[in-house]
Amino acid sequence: MAPTMDDVAQRAGVSKSTVSMVLNDKPGVTPETTEAVLQAVKDLRYNLPVRRPLRSPQSRQKNHLVDKYRNFVIVHHVGHEPFDSIYGIFLDYLQGVQAFAKEANINITAIGGYRKGDLNHLEAHILSDQKTPVDGLILMGKGIRQDSQLVRWALDLQKPLVVLSRSWPDLPISTVSQDHQQQAQIALDYLIQLGHRQIAFVAKEKEEEYEWYAPRLTCYRNMMQQLNQHVDEDLIVMGKDGADAVKKLLARRPDVTAILAIHDQRANEVMQGAKDLGLEVPKDISVIGLDDSEPAPLGLPRLTTVGFSHFELGYLGTELLLMQIERDHLCFGKLSTRSYLVERDSCARPKGLS
Repeated sequence: MAPTMDDVAQRAGVSKSTVSMVLNDKPGVTPETTEAVLQAVKDLRYNLPVRRPLRSPQSRQKNHLVDKYRNFVIVHHVGHEPFDSIYGIFLDYLQGVQAFAKEANINITAIGGYRKGDLNHLEAHILSDQKTPVDGLILMGKGIRQDSQLVRWALDLQKPLVVLSRSWPDLPISTVSQDHQQQAQIALDYLIQLGHRQIAFVAKEKEEEYEWYAPRLTCYRNMMQQLNQHVDEDLIVMGKDGADAVKKLLARRPDVTAILAIHDQRANEVMQGAKDLGLEVPKDISVIGLDDSEPAPLGLPRLTTVGFSHFELGYLGTELLLMQIERDHLCFGKLSTRSYLVERDSCARPKGLS
């Protein structure tokens, strides 16, 4: 099995985000840490990513893209979780934002834990501050929707805006996102190549309202139609969490051999639920997640998933926002990052095919 970024991080004794920063030549990493990461890459024979050419801060200044400090506000809009905060994948986005901001003379104000209904407080203390006017706004988080109050406010005031991890083709708003349908397709292609045919789709109740839910489920339906000439609705299951969903699923369909979870957190819950039922992942059932956003808890197999560069998504979003402000001919832009399979230990060929 080819080494992964997680393997490099573990060998070097650093986080995966730090590995990404080193491999993409981003600032903010000490020489000692950089050396440790590069040595781990060499020892493991990890395939280095193809780096896109980056403009240096000096070249930006020569092109008159940056002639003064800008003030950007990044807002983390939480979803239903009562104690949600900037963590995991969103922290990686923030590190990408901060890296570009440091290069381009941008001041960043980060607001974590923003919830629906907080807009008046936010306007009074941040967005309407005349002493430090906001030049641009970056939005991220599970709670961001097209009809969000913050989105409407920014559109009404013509405030330059970038939304991370969303793809809104019908709105005049800049977005940078992973391709949610592509992610599901990569995951399902992998399970099908392993020989799985009875593949289930698992999510949490109320996740249907999130905008990344529909393209992932649509991809699942389309590929199951192609694979089996029909879509088995019994294999699409919602629960209080992933563990609850997999218990419902297996009670009515014990013939399932693989599960695509809506994202990594649900996948980890699915593995725990299967373990509670006395099943072994991947010997008895394979599980795959999406986003490469959350490692499996101790005692569970390392989760196979479909990842993308969280750091790069934040970095590109901030670069796009600056370009939108500094270039008169650019109204808004839509960017999509590349996704890739992260093969670990939670998937195997179904019984009888191994």
